[in-house]
Amino acid sequence: MLRKPQTRLLMMSISLLSVLVMLLSACGAPGPNTQQGSGTPVKGGVWQDDLFEEPDSLIPNGSVETFANMVDNTIWAPLFYGDAEGKLTPGLASVVPTLANSGASADLKTWKFTLRSGLKWSDGQPLDARDVDFTWKLWMNPKFTPASTTGYNLIESADVSPDNLTITFHLKQGFVAFPTVWTDGINSPLPQHIFSKIDPDKVLTSPENLTPSVASGPFKISEVKQGSSYTVSRNPNFFMPQYPYLDKIVFRIVDDQNTILKDLQAGTINSSWFLDVTKTTAYQRLTNYKLSFNPVASNFEALYFNFHNKILGNNVEVRQAIAMSIDHQALIDTARRGQAVPQCTDHGQAYVPGYQKDAACAKFDPAAASKLLEEAGWKAGTDGIRSKGNQRLSFQYSTTANNYWRADDELILKANFQAIGVEISISNYPASTFFGSFLTDGIAGKFDIAEFESSLTYDADDYSVAACSQIPPAGFNIIFYCNSKLDELYKQEQSSGDPNVRQSVFNQIHQVYLTEVPFVVLYSPTDIAMHKLNTHNYNPGPEGASETIGNWLWWCDSGTC
Repeated sequence: MLRKPQTRLLMMSISLLSVLVMLLSACGAPGPNTQQGSGTPVKGGVWQDDLFEEPDSLIPNGSVETFANMVDNTIWAPLFYGDAEGKLTPGLASVVPTLANSGASADLKTWKFTLRSGLKWSDGQPLDARDVDFTWKLWMNPKFTPASTTGYNLIESADVSPDNLTITFHLKQGFVAFPTVWTDGINSPLPQHIFSKIDPDKVLTSPENLTPSVASGPFKISEVKQGSSYTVSRNPNFFMPQYPYLDKIVFRIVDDQNTILKDLQAGTINSSWFLDVTKTTAYQRLTNYKLSFNPVASNFEALYFNFHNKILGNNVEVRQAIAMSIDHQALIDTARRGQAVPQCTDHGQAYVPGYQKDAACAKFDPAAASKLLEEAGWKAGTDGIRSKGNQRLSFQYSTTANNYWRADDELILKANFQAIGVEISISNYPASTFFGSFLTDGIAGKFDIAEFESSLTYDADDYSVAACSQIPPAGFNIIFYCNSKLDELYKQEQSSGDPNVRQSVFNQIHQVYLTEVPFVVLYSPTDIAMHKLNTHNYNPGPEGASETIGNWLWWCDSGTC
């Protein structure tokens, strides 16, 4: 039931986005990613990749930071892999469980994962279902702070078979997307024989946090120079012994997009992703690189209201007025240089079910927004900023530092908001701080409105965005918004394997989002990447940490990168 909708998802996505691709290409924009080059793969080579932020953790489910997750994809093997088309394929598990193959019960409460036999960790120790059982229990231990509890918090119990190859999960309720929360390196099993020796509250501060001593993926950590580079080398115990092709991948840490451009111009790197769209013209001048993007990406850029701020949390008309004041097309045309498409919910066209073509998006109407605030008693002062009693519509607005298009977003939004009598002060932070304590602490006055890009899993389930149970530290509901009606809708969409039923529920979820406005989707960005022409199979996937999808297939002409 999971794979069939995803196959349809791909076909529909390509059809719906084909016009976009042609328009972007006509404007000199990159084309979609495809498998590059031809010929017989050659082993060998050291691949250099620029990462735009330093990882804060290399423990699966230990970080929400995209760049940490990209390294995770190289050193950890998950039960299931997602591919560049958004489909799930077997990883450590021998098959993706479905209703059709009896891997899932009819009520979606029981899931059976069977691992391949003979799996090993990089140190030669056996890797089996006992490690999977240990992992979910660690992630749900109150002393551990996971990046996400989605799906794992529904587990009532798990049974490991006598041969240690099968684990059967029993959930509190049906959850159609359960395999997706075990997909890709960020959700991989951990080695019990290593982490059982560490107190759960010490895991993310232990030496294992950034220099894991054991791996299961195609590579393993071989050298870490914090602030400079993370090097991964071939893991001889990877379950697909013919891979990887490369000897090593070196992730070079940079804190400025200008550095990435200079590295590309010098030809010293093989690839980089999440590039600065303001430099697209400069990228296109580089004749020894290809500029590309994934046309079925599921990401979205949004601003999030912190409900700990009493003005924002208690006055829906303020949130509604802000949503009505945003000139989305200006953000796309000016800040993103056209490298984005309009979107007003967290489900873009890649999600079927999920995407709602007729969603009641807020229209750009500053006059109506001002009227809404005026009628609610928010009066403009001599400086043009509105207030009511001792409450003033003045907020802190933050995003990740050293990001040029987001800086442009902020300038446009600042003018949009000022036009309706709302003031923002801008303060930006490094990604490791921003996605760490800044957002999860939720301190009003320091964090009032935040902007960042996000993506869901390989399924449209968006429970993690705003469910009551996902409020930190239990999850990443960083708006601290709780709505019992929304929670019930999440439960309904999770418990059905019928795409039509789920679409109907998603439409109701969108209605809550668009009337209660706990967050505002700004657009769906086109995240661009560069790779050298002598490299092959560099094919970033549709998810937020997807540059390194299929990294074991990367290879370079003549084994020289």
